[in-house]
Amino acid sequence: MATYNNLKPVEAPKFIEDFRQMLRTSAERFGDKALYNYKVNGELCSISYAEFYENVRAFSTALTLKGLAGKTIAVTGDTHPAWTAAFYSVMITGGIIVPLDHELDAAQMAEFMKISKCCAVVYTSAMEPKIEEILPKADFLEYYISADCKLDSDKCIEFDEMIKLGKDAVENGDTSFEDAVIDLDKVSAILFTSGTTGSSKGVMLSQGNIVASANASCLSTQYGPDDVFVSVLPIHHTYELTTGQIAATNLGCTTYVCEGIRYATRCFKEYKPTSLILVPLFLETVHKKIWAEIKRKGIEKKVRAGMAISDQLLKLGIDNREKLFGEITGAFGGRLKSIVVGGAPIDPQIIRDFYSFGISVFQSYGITQCSPLVSVNRTGKVKFETIGQPVDFCEVKIAPMAESENGEGEILVRGANVMKGYYENEEATRAAFTDDGWFGTGDIGKLDKAGYITITGRLKNVIIASNGKNVFPEELEERLHRITAVRECVVIGRDGDDGETVITAVIVPDYDVLGEGTSDTAASLILKEAIAQINRTLPAYKHINRFEIRHEDFEKTLTKKIKRFLVK
Repeated sequence: MATYNNLKPVEAPKFIEDFRQMLRTSAERFGDKALYNYKVNGELCSISYAEFYENVRAFSTALTLKGLAGKTIAVTGDTHPAWTAAFYSVMITGGIIVPLDHELDAAQMAEFMKISKCCAVVYTSAMEPKIEEILPKADFLEYYISADCKLDSDKCIEFDEMIKLGKDAVENGDTSFEDAVIDLDKVSAILFTSGTTGSSKGVMLSQGNIVASANASCLSTQYGPDDVFVSVLPIHHTYELTTGQIAATNLGCTTYVCEGIRYATRCFKEYKPTSLILVPLFLETVHKKIWAEIKRKGIEKKVRAGMAISDQLLKLGIDNREKLFGEITGAFGGRLKSIVVGGAPIDPQIIRDFYSFGISVFQSYGITQCSPLVSVNRTGKVKFETIGQPVDFCEVKIAPMAESENGEGEILVRGANVMKGYYENEEATRAAFTDDGWFGTGDIGKLDKAGYITITGRLKNVIIASNGKNVFPEELEERLHRITAVRECVVIGRDGDDGETVITAVIVPDYDVLGEGTSDTAASLILKEAIAQINRTLPAYKHINRFEIRHEDFEKTLTKKIKRFLVK
């Protein structure tokens, strides 16, 4: 178990009662300190805690004046202070916020807004072309509120106009913001799932659900006003929204907004974060690039020897990692101390390597239906191979599978963070819960005696081997990812000629490693030998019996999860 002694304790976070109280107390505590730094037309802009609170109060007041308080409003676009201001304001005034993936096409976006009965949408400039396409079709929308642009329509109003309207009213004695009654148990958000399995449902969350998860995030980590984050994940996703925006605001952190994940490396070097929230695929890619560069320089043995010595010195309380591996960690700006990673399991060896380099990686687990945080590894109590222990306000247990040999079963969750249900889908809601009120995540895992959770697979992805035993493709994919020649992979069950299931790996080779111009025949020989080595470590029923080379990257969700249902 790792201790991660490089992280300093911080003052206990303030407990969030509701979002109005959180924003007010954060403004009082942190005042002129920057909450967000973000770019507009290439120029770096900043908004303080105090300014942001005043904007939320003004926008909430304007919603009331426009007759939008208590109604359902969509928000879409890239990360922007106006996006989060709208998110908070709609819920504070008793409405329902519908965060939409900005990569949805216009037709799908309009359909989600219609299904959820939205009467307005708040959007950033990146969405202007899609909003223009939606405008003539969505007569059910009363207002289009733009963060930094304005369409030519009577229905369109600029965010700044709303702020001015609200501030003028507040100065003239309007107290609707302070007077709004907040019901923490009421449905306050509808989030449409990303659809890695080909379907999408509207997850209904209350403000109380999200507050519970944000409080758990604050209590489970050691971040504070000295920390700087760079936001790279899509803001509509609950993982980024709850842990990377709401919790960070409560803790007094400063967040720099990255213009997109493709610019992440540049942003890290420019903004020098102390902490990050990432998905496994991003970290896996960086890890591979680090080792590829080390091998290119011919210093792998030297680096590994240095890591071994450094790890031993750490046990004695001597930390020389910055001196030894500063060139490696410099890719993150040179100040990075910790990364929280979630969204999918990650190879424990990657976590160990980053720890040796001087960056603590805390693997966590969340699901939209749980707002999303369920478990996380904590400072001083890290088990590399696990997704940590359940967070505060949340219980976890395993529903054993009869055919399991290792105590594996579906991960069940109960607590203040668990959703109210699926929007207008009572059948799906009933199916998601046990008779005694536990939510079934659909993920397969096991619990050890200390309460640490290990995920072994996804219930919908399980392959039934010819002997009737369960094979979880995620376990095999984790091993395949260790092959440097593998860029991406998906393991599926194919029907064999004899009617039996053939475990098959669909692989996108990494030609940066193999070399440009490498033929499929040459790549196949390398992969065949590497897969044979993997099979020698596995029981026969888990063997990868066939592999296929694919030349295009797999289609992914915005959070970089492969859409498995498209892999045929």
